[in-house]
Amino acid sequence: MGNIGGGEILVILLLGLVVLGPGRLAVVARQFGRVIREVRRVATGFQEEFRDLVEDPSLEAMARERGHRLTGSSSPESATDEAEEAGG
Repeated sequence: MGNIGGGEILVILLLGLVVLGPGRLAVVARQFGRVIREVRRVATGFQEEFRDLVEDPSLEAMARERGHRLTGSSSPESATDEAEEAGG
């Protein structure tokens, strides 16, 4: 959970217990767990889709067909240099 230690978690739980009560705290904790699980699932899905897109061999082949050099560099300077070399 990031940089939250055991002491901080204990304080949060005690505050939740005082504010919400024991019954409501359990319900809120379950809902919070579901939300966190869903956020992680969506984030993992985005990462997998992005990785698949970046590693798509058809994109590399398409770039080579059009005469693009694949340098592996994404800096603005290298893009400008490549454009100047291509006559653009």
